[in-house]
Amino acid sequence: MKKVSACLLPLLALASSQALAQRIEEIVVIGVKDTHTVRTEDTLVAPADTAQLLKKMPGANINKNGELTGIAQYRGMYGNRVNIAINGSKISSGGPNAMDAPLHYAPVALLESLTISRGIAPVSAGQETIGGQIDAVTYAGEFGRSDDFSFDGRAYLGGQSVNQGSVSSGFFSLANDNHLFRGFVMTEQADDSDFADGSITPSEYQRDRFDLGYSYRRGDHEFSIDFTRNNTGDAGTAALPMDIQSVDSDLINAKYQWFGDDLTLTAKFSMNEISHGMSNFHLRRPPQDNAVTAGAMRYRENNASSDNSGFSLKLEQDVDNGYWRYGIDGHFADHDSRVTNPNAGPFFISNFNGADKSILGVYLEREMTLSDSIGLEAGARYNRVNMDSDLVSANLNPTNVATGMPAMLNNMAAMLAKQFNSQNLEQKDNNIDWFSRLSIKTNSNLTWYVGAARKSRSPSYQERYLWIPLESTGGLADGKTYVGNASLDPEVAHEIELGFDWESNGVNIYPRIFYKDVSDFIQGMPASNATVNSLSQMMVNMGMGAPGPLQFTNVEAKFFGMDVESNFALGDRLILRAIASAVRGERKDVNDDLYRITPDNFILALDYLGNNWMLSVENMSYAKQDKVSATNFELETSGYSVVNISSEINLSDDLEIGLGIDNVFDKKHEDHLGGYNRAFNSDIPMRERLPGLGTSVYGRVIWRF
Repeated sequence: MKKVSACLLPLLALASSQALAQRIEEIVVIGVKDTHTVRTEDTLVAPADTAQLLKKMPGANINKNGELTGIAQYRGMYGNRVNIAINGSKISSGGPNAMDAPLHYAPVALLESLTISRGIAPVSAGQETIGGQIDAVTYAGEFGRSDDFSFDGRAYLGGQSVNQGSVSSGFFSLANDNHLFRGFVMTEQADDSDFADGSITPSEYQRDRFDLGYSYRRGDHEFSIDFTRNNTGDAGTAALPMDIQSVDSDLINAKYQWFGDDLTLTAKFSMNEISHGMSNFHLRRPPQDNAVTAGAMRYRENNASSDNSGFSLKLEQDVDNGYWRYGIDGHFADHDSRVTNPNAGPFFISNFNGADKSILGVYLEREMTLSDSIGLEAGARYNRVNMDSDLVSANLNPTNVATGMPAMLNNMAAMLAKQFNSQNLEQKDNNIDWFSRLSIKTNSNLTWYVGAARKSRSPSYQERYLWIPLESTGGLADGKTYVGNASLDPEVAHEIELGFDWESNGVNIYPRIFYKDVSDFIQGMPASNATVNSLSQMMVNMGMGAPGPLQFTNVEAKFFGMDVESNFALGDRLILRAIASAVRGERKDVNDDLYRITPDNFILALDYLGNNWMLSVENMSYAKQDKVSATNFELETSGYSVVNISSEINLSDDLEIGLGIDNVFDKKHEDHLGGYNRAFNSDIPMRERLPGLGTSVYGRVIWRF
């Protein structure tokens, strides 16, 4: 039998009925399958946005605001409720609408793996994991086995027909047993994406990136440092009021590890500087004249920046029946955003000015075996959160007229700025998290699982410091304008999860059910400030925004549902895979559903494994979503199914070719998480749901040298 690609090995292992051969995590104590990992070289993918891979994971999905603007969702929660780490470090988006959501900084062409913690994440996983934990790891290369240096590399070429997109990248390393030098370059671009009846305009994108890194190890010590430059150019985000002009970012990550006999010390440091420009006229049709105002007066640019840094220090101690973990970590982010009009120089809105959020946390965690069949994990965390903002201002009367609408707008903006600046903007939260997870192995095939937790999250800077009605909402993409609330309380969730792992004779099933009660959930509610409502209505009359502004408010909510992943060996070469997810998000204080919740969905795939090739046929089905938010004027969507086909072949040990077709039958459908159209498009009415993409033929080549 010829040597088979790494992408085939997990499936072959399953087919040979090796119990738990496909399990990814390594758990010393009695445990269950608590992660789900997608490895890029094992999975043929077409999209440029890594967040699209979440659709293949139980309980996970993506709020898609653009082809490079995917916001992770897990079990109904999304945005910064889901903690995302890139190579162990957190990245805060540069813009107020998360156009550069965290996974933007882990492109598919460089991605090694994407892992989601199923259910309750340990307190050691991150600071604010109320909505889950996702870890993205990019290629870093490997040390050599002798003093001699060796040169290795990996070329990645890909393309897709749905938007004439292409990507090319190269990873290079020079290494011996003590030193590892590495570099990476990538360029990718695409035109507007097609759907069954037309094109989504604008949805084009362009992104370039290069990385340089160095690692050193000797004895029990290992150190690494990496620098990344990411430059995203023009990129359409039709679900948002503006498109990307640029996202220019510099990222630095450093890591040190010491491996003792019974102790492992891990220290990490990261620093990121992001500059982000956007506009409502350079990719989409510019604002047009109307009966109230000239279109030129409604041109908008937004220049935003984010400076953030972080560190973590973790000590893991081996003991007779498990581990102790002790840690301290911090993340410090500062945000600025200024809205201007290129046709009216004096016009500006100090959208966010020195809005910062700093978190300093400590935790203690225990993982242990209680008996031959019972395992326990438990831990507690304390986070000290400090938030503040500098003073804000605006000039909505660039021509300095004494009367009329510009003067009225400016007077109301001045009133709102005065109200905001007179508040106590400095906020301090003391948040406590804990979790406990019990695993009971009742026989060689079956392990039961029960977990409980208390998780918390302080408000985002948008939720606390958005002072004038705008759509700067972290990517909600509901078309509504919002104002913040500096006195918001942190969200607190109490949750429980139940499930089991069944692994026997090539049959693996991992179901979970969950319930999460959230106190002080942050949700938009109709604004009661008369000035906010008046200013918002005047903007609507001028052709900007939507009526009925919302204010971020603490409410009561709950989430509940189930998800399951499973696979079945139908023979030596045939594998059946199934993933099902269902979640409900509801308000508890009023009769309403929560906004942008994933519809029930089901993936059924059949994989055939050849000697050096594989073929997969997949059906992805979504139920109708009629449980929608009245508060957000959310529209219902119909159910649909799409069929995808993918194949891979290893021409040699070092050369792999993949080909696939997404949406084989060009099924017209609406992605409930895709947002609403905000750009003029003859194929899609304004503020209608954006459609799912049409048929796409795609392929990739990976050459290792």
